[in-house]
Amino acid sequence: MIGKLLGLLRGRGLRKGVIGGNNRWLTIWIVVAAGQFMHKRLKAKPVVERFTLKPGETVTITDLGVPEPAP
Repeated sequence: MIGKLLGLLRGRGLRKGVIGGNNRWLTIWIVVAAGQFMHKRLKAKPVVERFTLKPGETVTITDLGVPEPAP
């Protein structure tokens, strides 16, 4: 729902602000585009490990989970 709204605002901001010259829509486009860019750059990325096991080797996988914030 929020993603669709942000997509709508970004598209309309591009058309009316960047291309059309409306300063309010240009500001909306800049804020939405910058927010989406920062979200993509700062979100947690999955940890992926790839290696080859030799015969007789084993792998132990543990998940310590996300630490809870202190009150």
